[in-house]
Amino acid sequence: MTQEIIIYSPPGQPVPTCLPTDGRSAAIDLAIAAWLHAKRNASGSAKTETAYTNTMQEFRLRLQGTGMDLDGDPASVALAAQAFASDGDPAPATVNQRTAILSSFYRYCLRMGLLELAANPIERVQRRKVDAYRGAVALDVGEIKNRLSAIDRVALAGARDYALLLIGLTTGRRLSELAGLRLRHITPKGGGKLEILWERCKGGKQMRDVLAAHVGQALLSYLKLAYPTGKAGPDAPVWIPANGSSHDRPLSKQAIADICLKRLGTPKVHTLRHTFAHSMEQSGAKISGIQAKLGHESLATTGIYLSKLKQAENEHADTLAALFCN
Repeated sequence: MTQEIIIYSPPGQPVPTCLPTDGRSAAIDLAIAAWLHAKRNASGSAKTETAYTNTMQEFRLRLQGTGMDLDGDPASVALAAQAFASDGDPAPATVNQRTAILSSFYRYCLRMGLLELAANPIERVQRRKVDAYRGAVALDVGEIKNRLSAIDRVALAGARDYALLLIGLTTGRRLSELAGLRLRHITPKGGGKLEILWERCKGGKQMRDVLAAHVGQALLSYLKLAYPTGKAGPDAPVWIPANGSSHDRPLSKQAIADICLKRLGTPKVHTLRHTFAHSMEQSGAKISGIQAKLGHESLATTGIYLSKLKQAENEHADTLAALFCN
C-alpha cells in the first residue's frame, strides 16, 4: 500500500509536489528530515536551512525523474550529482556549495546508520578550484575617516549610521550579525566601555567584543536618541528606522547596505570586515589574533584572506618606478 507525503520544507515554504512513497521512500524522507534537523540545530541559520532544503529537494526530484532515489546506484548518483551541481553554469563556489550540501547528507546517513549505503557517492564528484576571497578589497582608512567625520550626528539617522559603521569597522562582524543586534546583547564594562555579545555568528558560534571608549560612546549617544525614555525591553533592536515609525522593527539588511553606500560609497557591508582585517594587520596585530577576532577555524585561512586584501600593494613600487622613470 502506498501513501502520499510532502517532501520536507521549512515553515512557510510548502513544496507543491506530492510524491507516492513506500517503506523505502519513507526511510529516505526520515533521513532527510533528521539531517535537516541536525543542521538547523548546528547552525541556527534560517538561510542555511533554506539552502540545504532547496538543494536536496531539487536534487532528489532530479533523481526521481530518472527513476532513481538518493539510495540508488552510487556511480549513477555521483554522475547525477555532478550534472546537478553544474546546472545553469554557476560560479565554481556555487558548484562546490551544492556538492558539499549533498555530501553532508550522505556523511550524516553513514554516521547515523541511515539508509543502506556502503559509501558516500558524492565523494566521487570532483570539486571546482575556487579563487578564495576573490574581490576582497579593504577601504582606504583616510577616506573612511573623512567620510565618517562628515556625518551629522545630531539627528537620529546620523548618530545611528556613525555608530553602526564604527562598530562594523572595529569589530569585523558580518552583516547578519550587525543586523541581529539587540539591546540585551550590550553590557556596560569598567572604564565606561561596552561589551557586545554576538549571539549567533557563522557556524553557530558566540563571540564578544569590548568596544573602544569612543565607539562605545557613539553607540550610547545614538541609543539615547533612539530610546529617549530608556524603557525599551531587552529584545528591542539596536538599529531602528530613523523615522521612528516602529521601535519593534529592526533595520533591514538592505537598509544597512544602503547606509554603507550613502556614507562610505559602497553597498557591500562585508567591505567593513575586509577593512577591519587589513587595518588590524597594518596596526601590528598578529595573524593569530586576527584569526580569533574573525572567527576563522584555520590560521591558514586568515593568512590567505590577508594576502588577498593586500595583493595590490607593492612596497618596492617606488624603487621600481625610479629605475624606469626620468
